[in-house]
Amino acid sequence: MISFSVLSQVPEKPNPPKLFNDLSGTNFLDASSASQIEQRLEDFYHQTSNQICVVIVDDLKGMDASQFAFDIGNKWAVGSEKFNNGIVILIKPTGGQGERDLFIAVGYGLEGAIPDLATKSIRENEMMPYLKNGDYYSAIVAAIDALEKASKGEYDVKVDRAKNFFEKYKVLLAILFVILIWIISGRGNNGNYSGRGYSGGMFRGGSYGGGSFSGGRSSGGGFGGFGGGSFGGGGSGGKW
Repeated sequence: MISFSVLSQVPEKPNPPKLFNDLSGTNFLDASSASQIEQRLEDFYHQTSNQICVVIVDDLKGMDASQFAFDIGNKWAVGSEKFNNGIVILIKPTGGQGERDLFIAVGYGLEGAIPDLATKSIRENEMMPYLKNGDYYSAIVAAIDALEKASKGEYDVKVDRAKNFFEKYKVLLAILFVILIWIISGRGNNGNYSGRGYSGGMFRGGSYGGGSFSGGRSSGGGFGGFGGGSFGGGGSGGKW
């Protein structure tokens, strides 16, 4: 059961409802840019029925960014009750270097199409470069474009897989490199090396496909409100 005391720390859903919500008081985007982002998010919603809700805050109320994002998704009910197809992009742009937060939370219904690895890639490769340069508008546009591709199974995370593979096995690779140098130098066992073979696990990749959703409405109809979606634990976050 979701704790009421926890959810009470999360801001109330906007009234009238909006998909882009700057609650930080930091003038994250100027009025024109904010309006353009809202329109992009509404267009995405009407074309796919998936709801991306962008929330900007300057205080996480002592909570982790992940919990804050999931609680917003659940309290505001982002996405539809039938498909649970909501996404929350939480950004805390305040603080010094390494203290600013970004988290992408994915509703239950989109976890198959947009797994954690995809949100990590979108966060690090699509958004972070812009955020670090202070180009917040481009960061959100890049996220919308990438999430749209991911929801259709068209977002490529191969480069990110390779990076994660290296990070996971870098210690082993370093050891193997030292052993190789040792063998070549002829210092081991008078130039002859024997030992137990290493059988490593194979890194398993995969393709990510997503279901298609039909919102049943054409673009330009405005955003009618959140539809009862729920969130569990899908997504990823980091600091910059």
